Amino acid sequence: MDKITEMLTFKQIHELPEFAGCADYIVPVGGEQAQQMANTPLSFFAQIGWSPEAMAYGFGRLQEICAQGKRVYYPLYEGKDLEKEPALRERFLIHFPVEKKTGFVVTCSGGAYIGAASMIEGYPSCKEINDLGYHAFTVNYRAGVNAKAPNPIEDLAVAVRYILDHAEELNVDPENYAVAGFSAGGHLAACFGTEALGWKKYSLPKPAAVILAYPVITMQQYTHEDSRKNFLQEKAGDIAMQKKYSVEEQVTDSYPPTYVWQCERDNTVPIENTQLLIQAFEQYHVPHVYRTFDSEWHGWGCGKGTLAEGWVKEAIHFWEKYRQKA
Repeated sequence: MDKITEMLTFKQIHELPEFAGCADYIVPVGGEQAQQMANTPLSFFAQIGWSPEAMAYGFGRLQEICAQGKRVYYPLYEGKDLEKEPALRERFLIHFPVEKKTGFVVTCSGGAYIGAASMIEGYPSCKEINDLGYHAFTVNYRAGVNAKAPNPIEDLAVAVRYILDHAEELNVDPENYAVAGFSAGGHLAACFGTEALGWKKYSLPKPAAVILAYPVITMQQYTHEDSRKNFLQEKAGDIAMQKKYSVEEQVTDSYPPTYVWQCERDNTVPIENTQLLIQAFEQYHVPHVYRTFDSEWHGWGCGKGTLAEGWVKEAIHFWEKYRQKA
């Protein structure tokens, strides 16, 4: 088995024999944006703050799983759902399994609701979650023209329901799960933590914890404009819709314990997003940990090689503290 390194391109990774049958889902090279990146080596992305090393070991973990003959790809919709909405064909889970029956984390990568940057955020973080002994999943939710609220939240709810309904097959503990999200995927995960928009609305058990990395939180004054535009679409200027999908407006005392971090001078999502969330947590006495780092960067993913290195381990320990109390 050839080791995945930072010098490989997405196309070369796509063509690895271990990924036969699922490469189009793990590392797509079709579509306009993916085609533009297909011949780009992972090392290129260091200049924009992404860790090629982290990307390589995220892909490498999936390569190991596939080489063992284990299933990693699970479509979320079938049958009449697909006839009604063809975009649902591209909604799926990628599973990072461990040998023992444990709790699980569902990760939602960011991308301004244009797409999900799983190879940058989800895969490396799932690998670290595996290393800590837990199952991890990353969900490909509706994005772009299909991201209109509440579609992505519905996809996350379907993903959680799928895992719970197939707990024995997937070897997971259905009583012990967390949701995690990055940037716009952080907004998605944070929405799922609310009763009005998330777990309770979809008749799902409350997650034991929510884990958020540099999340979009508000759709109001301090929002990330592209995320709001793609999520609310023609209703992006509607004040009532902005308020409805601003997580800080939906927090109650039933919100799950939450671990959240962001860089202090985040150059993409204003720091006010996490500050507004923490203010709501303090108002409703929601258990939380809030970390900030002295940097302007956004999109650090698992944090490997950055000031935030080690945050995944800290977040998982936070979840472990509260999971038996959920």
